[in-house]
Amino acid sequence: MKHAIEQLIDDHVGGKSLKIASYAKNTAWQGKDLYAIAQAEKTSTLDIVLDITRNGGAQIVNFGMDDVDVRLFMKEPYVATASDGSSMLPSGTVPHPRNYGTFPRKIGRFAIEDEVISIEHAIRSASGLPADILKLPERGYLKAGYFADIVVFDPKTFRDKATYERPHQYASGVRFLIVNGRLAIDDGKATDALPGRVLRHATK
Repeated sequence: MKHAIEQLIDDHVGGKSLKIASYAKNTAWQGKDLYAIAQAEKTSTLDIVLDITRNGGAQIVNFGMDDVDVRLFMKEPYVATASDGSSMLPSGTVPHPRNYGTFPRKIGRFAIEDEVISIEHAIRSASGLPADILKLPERGYLKAGYFADIVVFDPKTFRDKATYERPHQYASGVRFLIVNGRLAIDDGKATDALPGRVLRHATK
């Protein structure tokens, strides 16, 4: 077991690409990589890993994906925009910036700014395509009789702002957000409406 953990750490440059996002037992470690923590504690990265494993409750950010691969995969017509992040409110944790910026990065940076894909491709990969994959009826498209889930954004300013150092930053450029026919963002400001609902895809 010890050898396996050591190998994992070695494969991640001595723990420099594994950063602590949240750790209730020691919040001072949040936002720091394993190597930096070990240096500060005057111990080994393996001991830090074992300490966190014994106590549990930690979340990490893993730098294991290459930007070149991301740009290549998103060109495929069957690749939907997705994230294993979640909706968050600003706090003292240091999570992955994907929680705040996945969709504006795909549309604003990769499609509009860098022109890796067309804006039509980017929007479909974040709306109609996932609705089709998950078999969500009357969702994902602007059609008569469908649920009104609509984002109106300014293409010049629709960008992600979250960074690894300062992840709790909302994206810019959303003018209006309509969820189930009700305004959740009106002229750039949250309305405090909560019109969302749990969606379940068809089983057959």
